Amino acid sequence: MKEPVFVPDELDLMILEYMAKDASIQFKKLAEILKVDQRTIAKRVSIMKEKGVFIHKVELDWSRLGIGISAYVGAETGLGEEDVKRLHDYIRKEPRVIEAYSTIGDQEYFFKVMETDLQSLREEVMTRFEPITAKLTSSIISSQIKRQDDVALLHFFRQRSFSQKARR
Repeated sequence: MKEPVFVPDELDLMILEYMAKDASIQFKKLAEILKVDQRTIAKRVSIMKEKGVFIHKVELDWSRLGIGISAYVGAETGLGEEDVKRLHDYIRKEPRVIEAYSTIGDQEYFFKVMETDLQSLREEVMTRFEPITAKLTSSIISSQIKRQDDVALLHFFRQRSFSQKARR
């Protein structure tokens, strides 16, 4: 496993938990909640920003903007180095491919693709994958069961890390 760029302590994780709940929380308020000096919060946040621990990002609800289709696409290459290069180039240039992963398992690659409608997804995105992939599969997302919950994950890791240390 690669060494992390930043190893947080319990205070860092608590700061991240609160900021993940409310990115606009003021350092003064956070300092009151965590019972530390406001300058401590500012310094910790500054260090975490420098280390790339978090970024400022606006989360969009694409469905409200008319982007109604999301799909996960799985693919294999097996067609040679030139096709792998073409696939990587296409993925990097195609803005409707919003996530892409090289994987170990049943599929070599997984992509998340977004489009306004099913026909456009098929005709404008999927057909361009076909000549440069093998075993192309897709699953259209019909509903979301769970959203990414950074707060819960941070809380879990903080509890696991610092509960175990207290027991030692």
